[in-house]
Amino acid sequence: MVIKKFISYCILLTLFLILFLSTNVSSSVPDDIAQTSDFVLSLNSGGIFNSKHLSPVSSPSSSTASAGIIKIPDSIVSLSSGYIIVVDKQYQKMYVFHKDGTFTKVFEAKCSTGKNPGSKQVEGDAKTPNGIFFATKMLPNPGPPEIYGSFAFPLDYPTISDKRAGRNGNNIWIHGTTKTLLPTQSKGCVVLHDSDLKRLANFIYFNKTPVIIAESLNWVPQSYVSPTKNELERILTSWNKAFIENDIRTIDSLYLRGSEIKGKRREDLNNKVKYSNNLNKHFILQPRDISILQEDNNAVIIFDQIFSVSSNNTFQGFYNKLILEKINNKWYVVDEATPPGTTDKHLALAKNKQKEINDTRNIVQKEIQKLVRRWLASWESGDMATYRDCYAHNFQSREMNLNAWILHKSNVHQKSENINIRIDKLKISVSGDTATAIFIQQYSSSALKSKGKKTLEIKNIDNEWKIYREIM
Repeated sequence: MVIKKFISYCILLTLFLILFLSTNVSSSVPDDIAQTSDFVLSLNSGGIFNSKHLSPVSSPSSSTASAGIIKIPDSIVSLSSGYIIVVDKQYQKMYVFHKDGTFTKVFEAKCSTGKNPGSKQVEGDAKTPNGIFFATKMLPNPGPPEIYGSFAFPLDYPTISDKRAGRNGNNIWIHGTTKTLLPTQSKGCVVLHDSDLKRLANFIYFNKTPVIIAESLNWVPQSYVSPTKNELERILTSWNKAFIENDIRTIDSLYLRGSEIKGKRREDLNNKVKYSNNLNKHFILQPRDISILQEDNNAVIIFDQIFSVSSNNTFQGFYNKLILEKINNKWYVVDEATPPGTTDKHLALAKNKQKEINDTRNIVQKEIQKLVRRWLASWESGDMATYRDCYAHNFQSREMNLNAWILHKSNVHQKSENINIRIDKLKISVSGDTATAIFIQQYSSSALKSKGKKTLEIKNIDNEWKIYREIM
């Protein structure tokens, strides 16, 4: 009896210790590590735990999106409107956020950055630079498609801050590849699969759409207020006040010594200041469309500055960027970068590329509509050879391969008469070499009547669109 009580006591004590230790261990792991760990433990047949390294399956943004909460990187101090591109080197992901009242994530894709970790320092170090950049133009057919894809967007690296810090190198692009995309395999560029690059082109406005590249991202709620927001806003307020009051000396005081506006740029600024000085008595000339971005000790303030009014009371202005650095815990303007006069030409190229992308999308959608009509007509008529030709060789549905699926459908057709199918609300979406066709299907025959939502998942195989999965 005593032995039984002793055994029971030992069992209860052991269970208590296991519960206590597991609670403390789990609580000691930071949430961000627990959610995004690169390692898993698995129990093999011999009862021994093995650790197996896995590629990250999700980034911190994925968990927030799945919970219906869109978080943003804290590099976005404020964004008035438009798009911003963000690259997370840790997770090898690129995101695009759109601001229209609130933020929405409109693009997410795998990317590949430099083979070596850290921010680019010198030419040939196979590192991708960290910072805030802008695409300056588009290069069509920049090289072999398997290396460079269909086109490339050069970034404005090295920036004035990079040059001041002694960082060099050139030809840092966002470009595509038609090969399998592998993480951290570039020589310093940001590489996407070519189909994703074509989607990204929808969001790039030359010299205006920011591209933030960071070693890792810190995700925050949209309501988060950056500690630097007020200070950077005060700098913009001071710059604007001095601008409209024709106070070039005060503007100079905001700049790091030796970085003040000089030469023709200073002459242009003086001319614009003279216009605005007269208007200040009649109009409130506040900067418009303001965005503030920060990456470590670098920041960019983007805004439209009003400087004149035409005879029909239309405001005239210029798009401006203040490039700032934090030195000894204080922010200084180190450059003022109004896009060059060739910007209009760049925008025309962007519009032409956008038109080309839209035209291609329209052609693809028509091809998929044709496939859906062919699929529908062949099924109704019982032309099983044509019906089979609508599917990919690796088709899978309801645990059936293509042969089993065609046999199943042939049997259904033989047992049915007066087959009639109608589809409504057809929606087609295309992403590179894949597409989906979603519609409401109304099916009727002598054997069955049904109505429901159907999805056809479609792939481009040897320049032909084929159905590779069917979901009802």
